Amino acid sequence: MSKLGVLLWRHIFETGDAKRLAKQVQDLSDLHIVRDLSYLNDGGQGHLFDIYELPDLSADASVLINIHGGGLFASYKEVNVNFNYEWARLGYRVVSLSYRRIPETTLWHQIDDCMAALRYLKAHAAEYHLNLDRCVLTGDSAGALLSLFALSINGSKKLQETFGIEGAGIPFRAAGFVSIMLDTQRRDLMCAINNVVTDKSDRGRPHEKYLLDPARLLGDAILPPLFLVSSAEDLIGKDTLKFDRLLTEKGFAHTLLSFPKGRERKLVHVFSVMYPMYPESREVFTKMDAFFKEVL
Repeated sequence: MSKLGVLLWRHIFETGDAKRLAKQVQDLSDLHIVRDLSYLNDGGQGHLFDIYELPDLSADASVLINIHGGGLFASYKEVNVNFNYEWARLGYRVVSLSYRRIPETTLWHQIDDCMAALRYLKAHAAEYHLNLDRCVLTGDSAGALLSLFALSINGSKKLQETFGIEGAGIPFRAAGFVSIMLDTQRRDLMCAINNVVTDKSDRGRPHEKYLLDPARLLGDAILPPLFLVSSAEDLIGKDTLKFDRLLTEKGFAHTLLSFPKGRERKLVHVFSVMYPMYPESREVFTKMDAFFKEVL
């Protein structure tokens, strides 16, 4: 599909998110929020991050870094504000990252953005009171995919050399993936991305096979314990089930929290990110938080 098709999907995604967020305005007087900090000083909207925390949070509090979703082509960090507010209220110092979007860029550059952000956070940890010895990573949908790339490259010299991207040296203790978008060559409505996740600069390069089939990362990655979330009504739930199966086959420590069809409401794709006050979403926060605390 053409780049125009991807931009059409962007419009659909962002229009829906804008309407949802307009109905979810919160009283934020209980939180200290710093917005639009730059991890690359080029003025790009895709190179900004926010920090959310309780006003009296100790300097050694656990850190949660979040990478938002949007199919790789839509939205910036603001789409996940309500999800991040909840983690901040649970006592984490939350860092929310943006990255550039396809089709204006490619998946390799999005991964490079995320790694640049992580390296910046490592270099400026003292300035922002980031206790990176007690740090977890979260992502939803495409953000979970980018989180997988970031964790894999961060922990593997081989993958750093393959991608030509420097690691960040952050010792992530765990990660939480909500409704991961594992496949980039899709056979569903998201197939619009298939021809724009790479370009001619990737052709024949050692990293290309990983961009076209991210599951290959599991052959070279060293991953921390993972907490996976999905639901029967998740439109790409098969990706999480595939990922769960592959993690089991490869012997990676992980837990899957999968919800059946909702009785009172639809438990749609990334429902816990979009609707954090659902009772089922509260269960996600409670169980993922307990999972994190076991290793922090």
